[in-house]
Amino acid sequence: MKHLSLIFILALTSTTLSNVVAAENTPNVYEVEVMVFDNRVPELEDGELWTSSSDKSVNAEMSDVVKIAEKATTDATLATAATALENSGRHHVLAHLTWRQTVEAKSASKPVQITGAAGELDGALRFYLSRFLLVDLNLNLRETNAVGNEPGKEIPVYRLNEHRRVKIAEIHYFDHPKFGALVRVAPVKAVN
Repeated sequence: MKHLSLIFILALTSTTLSNVVAAENTPNVYEVEVMVFDNRVPELEDGELWTSSSDKSVNAEMSDVVKIAEKATTDATLATAATALENSGRHHVLAHLTWRQTVEAKSASKPVQITGAAGELDGALRFYLSRFLLVDLNLNLRETNAVGNEPGKEIPVYRLNEHRRVKIAEIHYFDHPKFGALVRVAPVKAVN
């Protein structure tokens, strides 16, 4: 009986060690893809006013923002969705970016800057690990057609600020009546 217990303990130990080795070999590098688009269908707003009182940058609230994102290529996962949104006439893609990063604790992670080409979009996305994989998305959208309005009149700014758990390789939709975002996070496969 004593030998049987010893065999069981050795088997359990070897299984546990193999799981630890497998976990250490699992890459923690992820590809993050984000696409932000505006809504050009006023009836979807339902008459609600979604403005903020100031035009301050979201980046001021998220210290240490980094500019590592690159414009997504035509073979990116969300490229088909971007084309469909643009061709619908109901939406316009403001930014479509992708980058690779390691997953770290929130305190060690850096938010990645998200901006639109015309300067109407400003914000950041933070991807990190805290028991689960999480995304903090903080975006401001300025109403560009209001730029030429009367002097001293406040330009409407719409804010999308959301914290969400994400699942690997799934597309996550962040919604606001004026604009939305699609985010996808997938592990980068190790090359042997």
